[in-house]
Amino acid sequence: MIEFQRSLEWFWFLRLRRVALTGTSNEAGEVILTFGRSRTVKEFLCAAKEKNRSFGLFVAEGAPKYQGHLLAKELAARGLQTTVITDSAVFAMISRVNMVIVGVHAVMANGGVIGPVGLNMVALAARKHAVPFVVVTGTHKLCPLYPNNPEVSLNEMRSPSEVLLFEEFSDCMDYRIGTGAPQLHVVNPAFDYVPPELVSLFITDIGGYYPSYMYRLIADYYSSDDVVIQQKPAS
Repeated sequence: MIEFQRSLEWFWFLRLRRVALTGTSNEAGEVILTFGRSRTVKEFLCAAKEKNRSFGLFVAEGAPKYQGHLLAKELAARGLQTTVITDSAVFAMISRVNMVIVGVHAVMANGGVIGPVGLNMVALAARKHAVPFVVVTGTHKLCPLYPNNPEVSLNEMRSPSEVLLFEEFSDCMDYRIGTGAPQLHVVNPAFDYVPPELVSLFITDIGGYYPSYMYRLIADYYSSDDVVIQQKPAS
């Protein structure tokens, strides 16, 4: 946490430097948008508040599991001014946002990230409106693989019941004669991949880095022997 505190100070120094260079400041009405439920992001934002940084928060609800609802309650309980928005409202609200700060599940060797489903939409909205997209993560989330590695599965499908209760759509599950296929399907992916060109900056427990540097950082933490996992021969 001490290293994250240092990264926090470095991060706000960059914010003040940007204000000095542009000659404009919106510090009094700074608005940060976050997506998903990241404990690292929560502690990062709470630490910023303890440093008397002034900002408001938009929290996207994160359907279908609505993790954003839980995060919003936790942030409000810590005294942060928080507003919940629907995922579909991200593009509509992004013009009011000064910065996007999110957590992720993994940071790939090319600087891309894997996060909760819907994160790529947020990154695209941020890029469209020239809003910095900042990833706050620990070094334990670094992954030495690239997205095109055959070992990498960028997604998995979760239960349809997270989207629709069976009781609500069972009448649409009539099986057509001869095919055995239901009339209604539910697709519920768990993750999104965000390419490095949509990421503005990484804030880690050892400092801040641009996406183009992540492969060097990963090389410092992994050896080539760590990447290849030998499969035991079948007995």
